[in-house]
Amino acid sequence: MKACALQNIHQAASLLLANGQTTHRVVHDTARLADAYGYELKMVPQWDGVVCWTRPHSEPNALWSAQMVTVRPAGVDMRKVARTLETIDSICRDAQRGLSTHIADANQVFESIAALAPSSHLRFVLMAGFGASALGVIFGVSDGLTLALIFFAAALGAVARRVLAKVSSNLFVQPIVAALIAGVVGGLAQHYFKGDGLQFVEIAPCMILVPGAHILNSSLDLIRGRLGLGIGRLMYCALILLAICMGLLLGLSLTNASLASGMAAVTTPLWLDILCAGAAVAAFAAFFSLPWSMVIAPVAVGMIAHGSRWWVLELGGGVVLGAAVACLIAGTVMTLLSRGLQLPFAALAFASVVSLMPGIFVFKFADGLINVYAAGAQATLPMMAQTAADGTAALLIVLVMTLGLIVPKMIIEGLLLPDTEKKEL
Repeated sequence: MKACALQNIHQAASLLLANGQTTHRVVHDTARLADAYGYELKMVPQWDGVVCWTRPHSEPNALWSAQMVTVRPAGVDMRKVARTLETIDSICRDAQRGLSTHIADANQVFESIAALAPSSHLRFVLMAGFGASALGVIFGVSDGLTLALIFFAAALGAVARRVLAKVSSNLFVQPIVAALIAGVVGGLAQHYFKGDGLQFVEIAPCMILVPGAHILNSSLDLIRGRLGLGIGRLMYCALILLAICMGLLLGLSLTNASLASGMAAVTTPLWLDILCAGAAVAAFAAFFSLPWSMVIAPVAVGMIAHGSRWWVLELGGGVVLGAAVACLIAGTVMTLLSRGLQLPFAALAFASVVSLMPGIFVFKFADGLINVYAAGAQATLPMMAQTAADGTAALLIVLVMTLGLIVPKMIIEGLLLPDTEKKEL
């Protein structure tokens, strides 16, 4: 029975960490489960696993028992997190009432949660296409042909991702292949079609590959002093972005195309901007396996946040200020929602503001670096200045988005959390 209880504790920690839950919540909720089983728990989460030390409450002088739980925080599955937290809450309630915690039954529940399949292939592929097309509209694309090409490139990339998931466990194969497909489709579109914003045929499908939830989790870890895991997460994000840029630029080079043409200049009306922001949020809800019954809340928050950004831009505030205002709103609401819905904050918050990510600046910065290298001594000052401007814009937007989402969370949790949780912040 003791071994089964410890196995449940380790399973819970693995499920939460592997599927996008913040590290703070992983530690706290797993400790609650251990306490319900009569154990004191200490955890040190790292990139390749979690070291767990346990000791029975009934034996305060006993030696700590240590075990390494192998797990990587490389995925996001909000349904698995929600089901795991529901199970932990049920066990803790039974323990408080002095009831049997049914350890063997809980073990089967955790195993069934681990075996849950992600979103259906049809939902994943269709929402990838719709989400990328919605981002295209937000960026100012109004041409029907261009939006259809965006849908096709993103959907084809989603099909490739699902196929590759079955044949390779490499963390970077899926983004590089999906970005390669987007680059090839976008490059061919620039040669054979005419329309506004053809550049976004390759950019929008790549935007849905950006690992925003992991960027937020890494920032939270770094702010809270968990440097090992925070740096590991950050490097994972950087390598995914590098893989996306490599795939995109390779696809463009194979078709002799460039990111420098076909910019859309149409201002999207407020009502359409808000609707498309909601569609983008719904797409990421599918990527993160959020059940349809829970999609309404993040979609509503995303629409409100993006509407506030639209007004800031209309008033001349600029993209950086607009992103900051939108993320402050989303971060405040999502901090409360994530606790109420028992869902990972980073996934919910990122899904709400995905359309604000500076993907176009990141990709143009990478393209500019390649162009400067190719030009060599003939590289012009305007070329280098534009590359530097794109890189600076991307950095500033990511910074204000991260702070805008995290600062409200830290403040609200500092005010509302019980003292036992505040000690872990």
